[in-house]
Amino acid sequence: MKTTLLLTSLLLTGCANGLPELSTSTTKQTQSVEKIFVGVPFLMGLEGSSVRLDDNWMVTAAHNKSILKAQLKEVYYHETCDIALYRSQGTSTTKVGKVYENETLTTIGYPVGLPLASTQGNYVGEIDVDNWDCTMSASTNVTMGGMSGGGVFNDKGELVGVVHGFISGDVVWSSKSVKSPSVFLSLYAVKGWLTEMTGVEYFL
Repeated sequence: MKTTLLLTSLLLTGCANGLPELSTSTTKQTQSVEKIFVGVPFLMGLEGSSVRLDDNWMVTAAHNKSILKAQLKEVYYHETCDIALYRSQGTSTTKVGKVYENETLTTIGYPVGLPLASTQGNYVGEIDVDNWDCTMSASTNVTMGGMSGGGVFNDKGELVGVVHGFISGDVVWSSKSVKSPSVFLSLYAVKGWLTEMTGVEYFL
């Protein structure tokens, strides 16, 4: 099940498709997500999120490039998909996994100017995004500006994707229609690249 939509004018990275809940509890999933930021808070700044892949690497959205460059990080960008890797030592608290149709998903990230937020929704299907030559995934989760690059987790608590943004408007698949779905990149879709960059096989 797959649909295609041009997102040049529809992807609103600075807005939201709903209001996420601020995360007051500490879980393995919330511990793995970090804010990335450059500039002056609330005045002139850029905010995004990133999520720990393992003890040596963080992943985020490639469109957070301006933030990553300003932080002078050694970053590796996928050529066609909205994902980037950078080295960061830490303790991994989650495993990498896959996502399946209708599965419950939790999206975690840092909305602009707000604390860590968490939202729940369901996986809908695949979608082609005009600006990226890469198949993305869609869900009914809420996404706000600043959550891009945060983590998407399946109902087992496994990291399955990286937040991209959302679509303003209805998107129709063969069997369903979803109003303003969130969009994320599945890690399984770039499993070969992840192994090439890190030397680790995440999907055995």
